[in-house]
Amino acid sequence: MRPIASLTIACCWLLHGAGARAAPTEPDQEQQLRAEASRARAWRYAWSGVNAGLTVGAFVALPLDRREARPDWIVSGAGSGLTLLTTFFLPLRVESAVAELDALPPVQRAARLPRLYRESAADERERVSWPWHVANVGVSALAGGIIAFGYDHYVSGAITAAVSTSLGEAQLFTQPMRLGSAGSGGLRLVPRLAFTPRAGLSPPVWTLSLAGVL
Repeated sequence: MRPIASLTIACCWLLHGAGARAAPTEPDQEQQLRAEASRARAWRYAWSGVNAGLTVGAFVALPLDRREARPDWIVSGAGSGLTLLTTFFLPLRVESAVAELDALPPVQRAARLPRLYRESAADERERVSWPWHVANVGVSALAGGIIAFGYDHYVSGAITAAVSTSLGEAQLFTQPMRLGSAGSGGLRLVPRLAFTPRAGLSPPVWTLSLAGVL
């Protein structure tokens, strides 16, 4: 048997379902809800900052580049601006759940807490489901297509589509998932990109697979 050496890079931790982490008991739910709200807020502000920087940078670069390249910067900046608005003005449910919990009298919090926890967990799972990935790829491809086919800047269009897709996927894959991955005991699907050079074969083989992790 020929020896095989593999280098595997994990790209994300959850696509569907959840890990085998046990659901928290009710006394722990409020603490976990508040901690997750803090993580969600930090994630939203961080990615809003990234997208704001890309938006401003694209328009700042406009007068510095050649005239024929300016439409590329405009389209890229508009795409980053759209992502900025979506990220900042569509926070995860857990943020508003904590605000809603704080607005209740103490006697009502215990009764409302389980529902708010379930809604927040379901929202986290929903926000990394396949429609969001499809939307990310579609919007990125649209921006790249406008640059490529609208202005005949094919290389720039391909780069824009690839970079936008990568950033969007990174944003989705870094989303907080502590609530969404608790309690269902299912199988986590972790995509991994494996570089597999094989003795005596050329060229080496790249594979993309989904690995199940309990």
